[in-house]
Amino acid sequence: MRTLRRGDTGNDVRTLQTALTRAGYDPGSINGIFGAQTERAVKQFQRVLGLQEDGIVGPRTWAFLMPFVYESDPDVLRRGSRGDMVRRLQNGLIRAGYDIGTNVDGLFGTRTQAAVRAFQRGRGLPETGVVEVNTWLALAPYLDSNSILLRRGDRGMLVRIAQTALTRAGYNPGTVDGIFGPNTQNAVRAFQAAKGLSVDGIIGPRTWTALMAYLGTVIPPTPGYITYTVQAGDTLSELARRFGTTVSAIVALNNIADPDLIYVGQVLTIPVNNAWPYGAQ
Repeated sequence: MRTLRRGDTGNDVRTLQTALTRAGYDPGSINGIFGAQTERAVKQFQRVLGLQEDGIVGPRTWAFLMPFVYESDPDVLRRGSRGDMVRRLQNGLIRAGYDIGTNVDGLFGTRTQAAVRAFQRGRGLPETGVVEVNTWLALAPYLDSNSILLRRGDRGMLVRIAQTALTRAGYNPGTVDGIFGPNTQNAVRAFQAAKGLSVDGIIGPRTWTALMAYLGTVIPPTPGYITYTVQAGDTLSELARRFGTTVSAIVALNNIADPDLIYVGQVLTIPVNNAWPYGAQ
């Protein structure tokens, strides 16, 4: 790609604007005209990457932009991404026990990338630093359920995660495509009815939390154990059932004084049977 700056026009500018939009920046209309708003978006992108904020798209800026040119899914996150899904990612990493090195700011910089790599390493995933579907599935149980609200017509990675969980739970949402259509809505209703939840076909915090039990994505740090961050609605008896162990074993391993008192965000070490994660579903 040629070096671009304010005043340039053409297909390369249109490619630039598309990449910036996918990365979570607002270059204005994707019209092939490098105006003030596109320049502002370039400078914001450069700031997140630690590049010189000159608004000129040369080889180094293009090198960071090119992954966004080829990856059309804006929910696949990498260094340089920004927005609400980056905030969800950062919150999830913190809840999973990883240090993002900054406030939850929605900016995917080097510290967030390092935390993603560490998370991937701990889960046996390729250490790419890119948050694609498998990393999202592994992180999903740590996402803040209170911020989840999905309904028919919604699209995106959160819908795809929910569809995957429904499939693993034995319900058929149709194609796992990130589109919340009638098949997914019917599967949600059936799941809610079976779990004693309000049958409204909407995935709110309680339905999301119940679905996360079917994403057996936490890999044991040592054979026979997993680390688990307590989510809203969890109880020790439910965790014992899910992971094929006993309440007394969890209590003893974590020095819990009151088995009826665990709190959201608490990190537990849980013994698991040899069948986990398959037996936990």
